[in-house]
Amino acid sequence: MSQTAPEKRLYIKTYGCQMNVYDSERMADVLAPLGYGMTDDPTTADLVVLNTCHIREKATEKVYSELGKIREMRDERVAGGGSRMTIAVAGCVAQAEGEEIMRRQPAVDLVVGPQAYHQLPELIARTHRARGERLSADFAPDEKFDALTAERRPTGVSAFLTVQEGCDKFCTFCVVPYTRGGEWSRPAADIEAEARSLADKGVREVTLLGQNVNAYGKDQGSEGGLASLVKRLAAIPGLDRIRYTTSHPRDMDDALIAAHGEVPELMPYLHLPVQAGSDKILKAMNRA
Repeated sequence: MSQTAPEKRLYIKTYGCQMNVYDSERMADVLAPLGYGMTDDPTTADLVVLNTCHIREKATEKVYSELGKIREMRDERVAGGGSRMTIAVAGCVAQAEGEEIMRRQPAVDLVVGPQAYHQLPELIARTHRARGERLSADFAPDEKFDALTAERRPTGVSAFLTVQEGCDKFCTFCVVPYTRGGEWSRPAADIEAEARSLADKGVREVTLLGQNVNAYGKDQGSEGGLASLVKRLAAIPGLDRIRYTTSHPRDMDDALIAAHGEVPELMPYLHLPVQAGSDKILKAMNRA
């Protein structure tokens, strides 16, 4: 009788925003067919992924500090006769600092930008074969979502759902346009299909994610924008609550405001950062 191959262990440490949480969940989904199951203990992991955020102060140095600890774990395990751990850096620090990460921390096996994590199975296969090509950080959000064919496995009644990525605002202090690219909206039909699948699995609340989520649809010239999408999702049986984050003041339109009064499923919650009341400061922030 043939024996089942032992499950490989995956450890993901997530930094930053809700979109990174969503991305980490999808990384676990795309790696599951390769036999990777999640673990909370990095010392036992066959693959460690740091899913990074570039917004917080000193974010890059925190990543290097964590990588140093993980390298020590790996070296101790190998010295004790254990298997080699594969180390990956994903997310926005990977996008912004990719080549520098490889130079400063040779223990890293591969770097994956936020628009390329769907390539993880291929990159890991290459790494295991030859420790070959290690950097994948190009912007191609449509390819990313087209490639995410793995079924999601929600663990509760709430789930994140990415509908928009990137930013065209170029605020003085912000790196998002450089790490996530320009504003790009997923097709409404694809979002609805994913939401229906989540509802079929018991999810009752979704939080729609985007760097500027209320800019949804504007890059496509579609009418209705986020308000139209919310109404479409509200019609899905079993989907009782809808939230969205993060909003940009410039993209808060009348249709979305009206939807809060017209759509019972849309929760009375608004995440709308207002960071200054001074025209001088707003101008310096490139938000005037």
